Amino acid sequence: MPLSVEEITERARTGSLRLQAGEFTDPAVRSAFSTYLGSSELNFSDAEFTAESMTVRGHCAVPALGPEPCPAVAEFLADTSGRTVVGFVLVVDAPKWRLSEPFPAYDLSPLQALGAQSPVVVLDATPRTGKEAETDKEAEQERTPVVPGARWELPGLDEPVLFLASVHEGAFTVSARFPDGLTLPSLRYVADLPGCTGADAVADHFPVEWQGLLASALPALREVTVSYAPGDGRVTGEIEVGLADEWPLPTGVTLSQVRARIALDSAARQNGWGGLSVELSGHLSVAGLECAITVDLPALTAHGELADGSGLFEHAAPGLGKNGWGRLSFLCDLREGAFVVAGELLSPLEIAGVRIEDQAVLVSGGGDRSLEVTLAGTLVVGGTRIGVKATRSAQGWGLTVEADRIAFRDISAWTEQAMGSGLPASLAELTLRELCFEVVPTPSGRLFAAAGSAEFPLPAGLRARAHLTTRISTGDGPSDVEATGSLLLSGPESSLMELDLVADKDPDATSWTATWAAEEGITLGEALAPLLPAPGSPAAGLPNLLPAVEKISLRYTAPTAAGAAASLVLTTDTQQARAVLVVTD
Repeated sequence: MPLSVEEITERARTGSLRLQAGEFTDPAVRSAFSTYLGSSELNFSDAEFTAESMTVRGHCAVPALGPEPCPAVAEFLADTSGRTVVGFVLVVDAPKWRLSEPFPAYDLSPLQALGAQSPVVVLDATPRTGKEAETDKEAEQERTPVVPGARWELPGLDEPVLFLASVHEGAFTVSARFPDGLTLPSLRYVADLPGCTGADAVADHFPVEWQGLLASALPALREVTVSYAPGDGRVTGEIEVGLADEWPLPTGVTLSQVRARIALDSAARQNGWGGLSVELSGHLSVAGLECAITVDLPALTAHGELADGSGLFEHAAPGLGKNGWGRLSFLCDLREGAFVVAGELLSPLEIAGVRIEDQAVLVSGGGDRSLEVTLAGTLVVGGTRIGVKATRSAQGWGLTVEADRIAFRDISAWTEQAMGSGLPASLAELTLRELCFEVVPTPSGRLFAAAGSAEFPLPAGLRARAHLTTRISTGDGPSDVEATGSLLLSGPESSLMELDLVADKDPDATSWTATWAAEEGITLGEALAPLLPAPGSPAAGLPNLLPAVEKISLRYTAPTAAGAAASLVLTTDTQQARAVLVVTD
């Protein structure tokens, strides 16, 4: 006959409680009587029953632990209706540290080195779950009806705390879970947990500005797992402690469900307890964002994954969300309240008329910063993959590109496709270094602007260095193209001459002009020196009495596909005369 909740309550009121194996329907519960209790009944001769928790305290006989009744606590389990008792969990204080069969034959005495006061055995006489019932053999192998353990008396707590124990290759592991939290007087009391001597230094891992929050917190112990090797005395473990339901921080950030996970390792002990690390977790609210996070201490940097970024994107960059996004990582500086959200767009966004591959989005804000959205991706130019960044302004998205080295003709071919116009052909033979260009929207169209440096191969083996800027602007009319810069020539003695360079505006034009003007003028020999080798220079015999050169112009024409050679025309002007030098390959 099944045992009802009312009946067990009525029996316990008399001060004694006797239960028969036949009163339980589950075979696993019935077999626990004969296997571990040595009879078909469980008898509490001095029962104290608590109806709210369905718990009985008293003494009961367990022959395998000795002839005398042992202190025991039984917690009964009711079925889903709450009316029928279907099983129980029995915790018995063992009189000796060494257990014998049918219990696990362990010698638990080494746990005394961790501060354990008394050994216990825990008998789980409850029905198998539905899943276990479906796979009887596997469930029977995995099911552990009896687990040894020990009790620890902790300062500030009214009753000793029960920890379950297991042994593997001579090493002990003790563990306990507290689903509702076991409140500690302060965080330093974690040092009184098994094997955790010295762990009171956990507060030192928090920054100074958080010490006040810690002092006012009432930590709730959630989970403890400690491993102990008696041979070398090494203790390792993890402790999870709930610190607060909510911590409002001065920076406008709110942390809730704050928990600390403390890792211990006595082998790393230095100057007290060196093998101690603390990881903080919780739920963060900042600027309307909600995110489960982990906090790095003492840096106070929070990181996690943002579950929903729709509100953020709609506010920071309306329309961006239609492209969809993947995983969104979240980073927040808890000292300043500043945050960054990063993720990948599921479909590419066309920026300033340019299609970008592998796009990622970055949103920053919080603290005293306004929301800012940046996109990053890849641009393919002439077979070269280049990193791209894009930012949003009042007029729309603009992109910025940087490249260490790229052919000018590849950039020109790309602008032809993206902007509708190429760059001056007179510069097509150059290789640009440290190139940076941007494409931004304008009120009437778009603007391409680029800057970089290059080595100029000139006729007759002459070389020059230049810093170039190019622009293409589009609008209602034809595109406006320009390329300007500074051309730097060096002479035999490394003297420098810097000329202003302007390329012909027609993209098909093959010429550019560079000019230099001097306030006081130089001799003709000095003017020609950067362009001619010293031996046999045509200017070697020219007297310095000739009028000083006040202006120099270079006119360069690039080689053509028809086979015309490159040429360079040097024109020098004085107040009374003009000299022209033509250099060709």
